[in-house]
Amino acid sequence: MPSPALQLRAPLLWLLVPLMAGLAVAQQWPAPACGLWPFVVGAGCAGLVALGVAWFDRTKLWMTCLFVSVGLSGFVLLHTRYPGLHQWESRPPREITVTLEVWQPFPVAPRARNLTGLATIVTTGEYDRELVGRRVYYSAIRRISLTPLRSGRYLIQGVLEPLSRDQSAGGFNDYLANLGIRHRLTRARLQREVTPPGRFQVFCGAAQDRLKSILSHGLAAYPETLSLYLGILLGEKAVLSPEQQNAFMRSGTFHIFSVSGLHVGVIAMALQGCLRLLRVPRPPAVAVTLGVLWLYVQITGASSPALRSFVMTAFLLSSHVFRLPGNAFAALTASALVTLLLDPLQLFSTGFQMSYSVVAALIVMSRPLTEQWLSRWKPFALLPKVDWRWWHHAIDARGRWLIGAAAACWTAFLASVPSGIGFFGLFSPGSLLANLVIIPLSSAAMIAGFISLVCGLVGLLPLSALCNLVAAAIIKVADWLLQHGINLPGMFFIARFRADWLAPVSLVLLTAVMLAGAAGRWSRRYGGYWPPFVVLVLLVIFGVKFG
Repeated sequence: MPSPALQLRAPLLWLLVPLMAGLAVAQQWPAPACGLWPFVVGAGCAGLVALGVAWFDRTKLWMTCLFVSVGLSGFVLLHTRYPGLHQWESRPPREITVTLEVWQPFPVAPRARNLTGLATIVTTGEYDRELVGRRVYYSAIRRISLTPLRSGRYLIQGVLEPLSRDQSAGGFNDYLANLGIRHRLTRARLQREVTPPGRFQVFCGAAQDRLKSILSHGLAAYPETLSLYLGILLGEKAVLSPEQQNAFMRSGTFHIFSVSGLHVGVIAMALQGCLRLLRVPRPPAVAVTLGVLWLYVQITGASSPALRSFVMTAFLLSSHVFRLPGNAFAALTASALVTLLLDPLQLFSTGFQMSYSVVAALIVMSRPLTEQWLSRWKPFALLPKVDWRWWHHAIDARGRWLIGAAAACWTAFLASVPSGIGFFGLFSPGSLLANLVIIPLSSAAMIAGFISLVCGLVGLLPLSALCNLVAAAIIKVADWLLQHGINLPGMFFIARFRADWLAPVSLVLLTAVMLAGAAGRWSRRYGGYWPPFVVLVLLVIFGVKFG
């Protein structure tokens, strides 16, 4: 059996870690008055020295030079891509007319009064030309505005308000500030479409409507269940009722409504299973799987979590096709590196930090923890395995599955507590049990929904309706369990860190402890699997305020 240490090798960490450090420094400190050229020269010189020293195999020195080179490159990258990142406008709110290119429209609830989203300013008036190229959050009055589409350009008139620097320490303003947004365009009206979206975006919009129609077939009498169904399959969180949102948020299971690793993984496994049954060779099967996943990600809105999950899946499947020594941790590292090179500000987003910290924890800790627990699972130790009956094998298989699921839920809980407290103000011990129940149920609903979509697209609407009813029954059970379970004592607590800086520090600290444990193969000499738990307990006792 290959060594766990070899399975977790990820050489791109030599680039990812210093790049993240350089981006973090650039986000805190503006570029000096002399410009960025000293950093460019320093990065180039350090890179050349690292290359030359590596030729003579002087490990520590070339490692240091490489870290310096990539770190300086990260500093230059962020300031080059977003030159106005540290410029906070002090002018009062004013009426303005600009042209926006929409790159992320937010889902619209049925009774919402405003159309909201994120866009880039393309053109302005004569006195506001410094705003061209800046990102902005817009909120347009729905009844007098056009409906914006992704990649479309629109003429919009509204009130431009600078994002207050003092208020950007928490909540939605913090989310906007971390995306490099310094202005809000409110009380606005989308007057006309300047440039329509491209053909592919129009196709994605029509395809999304078609998928909604298929998934809604046969469920018109169950509107609440249908909203959960659309939320799970297509990431339509806007259609959820406040009660549904609160139940899933407080139970720590709201992540199932974000098209991310769970969705992409379930669909990828379903596709690979179908293609394997059809005896499709591996290279064409991977190509078909990635093509379908890419369309699914684009049709559901191309959210950042979905794109990150797609990139990771692409690296992992490609390593099998080209027979490379790949592993999940190497694919995760490559995905993070590509994501940050394309959009460096992703590093400071809540979704990036939560998703990568949790997935990294699942890779480095969940699997070896499962193997340790399974080594103690011997339900029929006194009976030779050749004499087992079907129910012996069934009990053993169910027990092994339950142990694996429990290890994954425990690891995800440890990794997600800092994010839950820091970003959502919730400490949810009940998420351990909730995820153990909800994730299998939601995965089953996703598979039923995937089959429904396939049947609907080929014209088999009765079979599609049957699959929808099966998925609706599963979702109704999950919803009932959450609605009643969330009121149990100890399921969740209102909590916050005593200082804002404790949230990112806790996240980095727990991730580092888990990586150190994996590097030491979770040896008992270094505490085994207890250090992450001990660190978390100390953080909760000394760094968290409840109520």
